[in-house]
Amino acid sequence: MSNAEAAVPQGHPKGLYVLFATEMWERFSYYGMRALLVLYLISYQQFAPSDASSVYKWYTSLVYLTPLLGGFLADRYLGLRRSITMGGILMAIGHFLMAFEALPFLYAALGFLILGNGFFKPNISTMVGKMYRPGDSRRDGAFSIFYMGINLGAGLSPLVCGYLRQHYGFHYGFAAAGVGMVIGLVVFTVMQKRVQADIAAAGNSDAPGAAPAAAAGPTGSDAEQQPGATGFAGVLASIFPIFLLVLAVVVPALYVFNALQGQTKWVNVIMPSAFALVGGAMGLTLRTIRGAAKDQSTVIFLFFAFVVLFWMAFEQAGNALNIWAEFNTKAQLGPITTTAEWYQSVNAIFIVALAPVFGIVWVAFAKRGMEVPTAVKVLLAMIFTTLSFVCMVFAARSENETVTRVELAEIPAPLSLADATKEQRDGLAETAKLVQLRQPAEAPKAGEAPGPERVTTLHAGRMLFDPATHQLIIRGTLPPFAVMDALRPTVDAKYVGAIDALEGAVAYADEKKPGTAKLEATPPDFQLPALPGLKSFDPATGEITLTQALGPVDKAALIAAGAPAAWRTAIGQGATGADAARVSGWWLVLQYLFATLAELCISPVGLSMVTKLAPARFASLFMGVFFLGSSVAQYVGGALGELWGTVPPAEYFVLFVVTSAVGAVVLLPLIAPIRKLMHQVV
Repeated sequence: MSNAEAAVPQGHPKGLYVLFATEMWERFSYYGMRALLVLYLISYQQFAPSDASSVYKWYTSLVYLTPLLGGFLADRYLGLRRSITMGGILMAIGHFLMAFEALPFLYAALGFLILGNGFFKPNISTMVGKMYRPGDSRRDGAFSIFYMGINLGAGLSPLVCGYLRQHYGFHYGFAAAGVGMVIGLVVFTVMQKRVQADIAAAGNSDAPGAAPAAAAGPTGSDAEQQPGATGFAGVLASIFPIFLLVLAVVVPALYVFNALQGQTKWVNVIMPSAFALVGGAMGLTLRTIRGAAKDQSTVIFLFFAFVVLFWMAFEQAGNALNIWAEFNTKAQLGPITTTAEWYQSVNAIFIVALAPVFGIVWVAFAKRGMEVPTAVKVLLAMIFTTLSFVCMVFAARSENETVTRVELAEIPAPLSLADATKEQRDGLAETAKLVQLRQPAEAPKAGEAPGPERVTTLHAGRMLFDPATHQLIIRGTLPPFAVMDALRPTVDAKYVGAIDALEGAVAYADEKKPGTAKLEATPPDFQLPALPGLKSFDPATGEITLTQALGPVDKAALIAAGAPAAWRTAIGQGATGADAARVSGWWLVLQYLFATLAELCISPVGLSMVTKLAPARFASLFMGVFFLGSSVAQYVGGALGELWGTVPPAEYFVLFVVTSAVGAVVLLPLIAPIRKLMHQVV
């Protein structure tokens, strides 16, 4: 054996497996909580899907935005080890706060999780890279192992937390996520000296201001001394920082203008403006980098756009696809009885099974001198993502084909009928009309003209009424939130006010000090639903006494009881009959298979790519930028998620077919210039 051969490192540093375990348990906590969050808001807190998606949008986008700040603070002041420990503690607090029922605890918990993730996420990935010297061929393999830890945690947690939700309640599932975070924190704290030793052995440090390990190809200060690319690639690298600076001005100005015109809410100005301003800051940063290093850094930002398109679609798993699994999918998957959360594990299971196969394929191509470029892998990711949502379009169209009909004399007065399109009536009676709610415009401010009347079509245009046959016609399933959308407008406002008063009266009620209120304006055939803590109810006077607080589910049941009996009965029968529209869970499995193929093309190589291309002094900062792409994606994807329940599922899924396909078409001609900008880094 030659001296050169003897110097080649054998195996991976033991510290890698410490970080593997730490990240596995942190991801256990994150994905366990994510599997429950939207379902908890809709099923337990009785949020509308649009409101649940709004919370999900803000939480997930901020979770991926704060790593930018956490990476900066780690680089300049805190160092990696201290940042990771601080982040783990904050996230553990957040997860345990989720175990409490009140909404203020929920929002506080999300705040702790957002801050904690900012310190934890970018720095543990950077720490993996620091265990390897420049040009170490083990680096990509290390990130693949590290990524396997992510998916082991992500695969196990929905099963555990979903089981606890089904048998004991949501808050036990949230508590389990907290336990996972504590285990990860303990592992890192106890074994951190091993990690530090391996970082030092690679000639690196985890202290603030220390340069990270470099990689193959001209990077860091060396790359800044080498000339940049010429031709179209060089022009692209030159104008891209200017493009980011223009966006930093135009995007906030556009959103502020729309807010001033009343076309959007002021809260919607915050995140797009923040993203644009961060982009502007990155544009200024790019202008401080020279030569080949500037080209390589530009590639990180070029891939940013495609990362956004990918994660925007992929992360529907925790939102729209999770809702679909809960309310539109059969519980039986072959011989297995599933829950919605369990489908959150399918992606991770596929990752664990297929990641070694992908690794073998990439290596086989490389040995034959045909190493697959990163840009081509991203293109494949766009194609696979398109196919994943093509599957969901077929599933949604299958669900939409099931029609439920219920006898009903007439539509309640607060609701109205509107002409349906041919597509909406397709296969139904030609005389059928859409059921909708007409709401008066909000009161105008002084000096302003009244706004237009607001019209809401029930069940995304999939609920119709045929006056000729006196039938209520429902396409697809009718989930509980759609049931409440149909019942709530028909309930007397005085009765709803009485329920609000009852809720306040029993907020702190117990056996020793019960709360009493009077239900007013109850319908003639009113029947009180079963309520926990009910001590007494007088139908003659409407006086009701409870010995415990009125939860969101119980409040919803009370509101539904105030709807006209005939309408309530028809909706109830419709929901029961429409349950037959549920489709096979194999559609979701197929969707997750294609999504996993896409993820294996883009995500592991993405983490490694940043450590290869980022200049040494911006390593953690640019890792934060990589996660910023996920933040933008989560915000945009969550904003699209607010459409769920207002547009038919098939139309919703088509959105992601289109965005992913467009991404593939745009990327194809950019592959050659991107490769040139990477300067021999594959």
